Amino acid sequence: MRLALVGCGKFSRRYHVPAIEGDPSIELSIICDVSIGPPIAEVAARLGARTTTRLDDLWADGACDGIVVSTPHVLHAAQAAACLEHGKPVLMDKPFVLKSVDARSLSKLATARGTLAGVAFNRRLDAACVRAREIIRSGAIGAIHHIETVQLGYEYEGWITDPKLSGGGPFTGRGAHMADLIPWLADALPQRVSARLQSGKPGLIDAGGYADIEFPGFTWRMTCIDHGLHMWDEVRIYGERGLLEIRRPLDIPVGWQLTYWGEKREPLERISADGTPGASTLNFAAALRGEETLACTFAQAITSVRIIEAAFDSAAANGAWQTI
Repeated sequence: MRLALVGCGKFSRRYHVPAIEGDPSIELSIICDVSIGPPIAEVAARLGARTTTRLDDLWADGACDGIVVSTPHVLHAAQAAACLEHGKPVLMDKPFVLKSVDARSLSKLATARGTLAGVAFNRRLDAACVRAREIIRSGAIGAIHHIETVQLGYEYEGWITDPKLSGGGPFTGRGAHMADLIPWLADALPQRVSARLQSGKPGLIDAGGYADIEFPGFTWRMTCIDHGLHMWDEVRIYGERGLLEIRRPLDIPVGWQLTYWGEKREPLERISADGTPGASTLNFAAALRGEETLACTFAQAITSVRIIEAAFDSAAANGAWQTI
C-alpha cells in the first residue's frame, strides 16, 4: 500500500510517520511539503520516499494509492477537492475543513466519485472511547443528563499562530476533536450553540473560549482554552444511573483512559490508555485494502465542522444561539 504524505510537520512526524514506518504492508512513496528541510529529508531518506513541493506530482499513475493530508487548516478544503478530483483516496487531519458549506460539498464530491475520503478523528478508534460508546448505547448509565468537556493548553508555534493559515485558535485546533467525539459517543445530533470567545494577542489567533451545545434531552458544556494544565483533555458524561470519565494522561500525547462509575459511586470498569500513535493512518490503509471501514467519513465529519462554525458565529453575535 503506497501512501503519499502532504505536509510533514511536527504532528505528522509524531503521528502518521511512526504508524507507516511500523507497518511493513505500507510504503511511504512521496512526501509533499512547501519546504523540504532537514527533518523531512531525514524521514524521506529513512523510509525511502521521494520528496516534492508540487501537489501535482501526486496525480501520476502509480505515484500512490492514497494520500494523507496534514497541512494548515485553511488549505484543507482545496487540497481535499484536488485529491478527489484526481481520483485519489484521501485522509484529512482534523479539523476537516472550516466551513460547513465546504464539508457538504466535499462529501457530495466523494460520493459522486466513489472515492474513499475520511477524517483522522483518532478518538473513534481509541479503546476507552469505543468502550464508552458501547456502555452508552447499551443503556447501562441510563439517559444522558449532562456532558462536560475540558481542554486546556495550546501549542503556539509556527503556522498555528497565524489565523490566515490556522483559521482560529483552540476551538479550531482542539475543539474540533470534541465536536466530533461528543455526538459520536452520545449517538445524537446537536441542535444549537451559544459560545463566547477569549481574545488573543493582536494579529494572532484567539485564546479559545466556552460553549453550551444543546442536544435533545441534555446540554454539553465545552471549555477549550489556551491556559491551565497544558494539553489536558477530559470528558465527563453524566447519566441517570452512572458516570463515564474519559481523560488523556499527561504523560502520553495520544490515548485516553476510561473510568465507569456506577450509581452507587463505585468504579465498575477501568480501561488504561494506549499511547500508540497512528490508529487513523492504519485504519485508512486497511480501508484502502478493503479490510476495514473508515472510522470517520467526510459525511460523518460534517457535524463537527458545523459545531465549531456555529460557535464562532455565536461568539461574534455576543453569545446568541445559533442553529446547527
